[in-house]
Amino acid sequence: MILPKLSAAILSMAMLGSAYAVPARDADTTLDQWVLISGATNGAADALGVSEDDLDEHRNTARSHLMRYAAEHGLSMGRFDALFELGASEGRRLLSDRSALARAKGQSLIDGFQRDKNIGYESVKDALDV
Repeated sequence: MILPKLSAAILSMAMLGSAYAVPARDADTTLDQWVLISGATNGAADALGVSEDDLDEHRNTARSHLMRYAAEHGLSMGRFDALFELGASEGRRLLSDRSALARAKGQSLIDGFQRDKNIGYESVKDALDV
């Protein structure tokens, strides 16, 4: 069931300005799925031509916040890199499969990506705690 969540994350970036708006629609999102979602938004932004520095900063922000959340809740995040890369690959693929979305909402998606690149931990925690 993760593919609809990845699509929802990309649409949330484009429509609502943040991938972290997804839980309002699905409170059963697991931490592993959040890593995939973060990777998907990174991959979608990559497909739209965002700089490597911005992609790295987004990845590092996601890693920092999700690892902190995991530590605070006694969860393990040993597969972060593999899950993030899988999500990034799917995000690039989903965006290329939906070229009309990229044309219509590409700038909104990039704007949401830029917000999430610098999102504060408390905002992420609030989204994950839904």
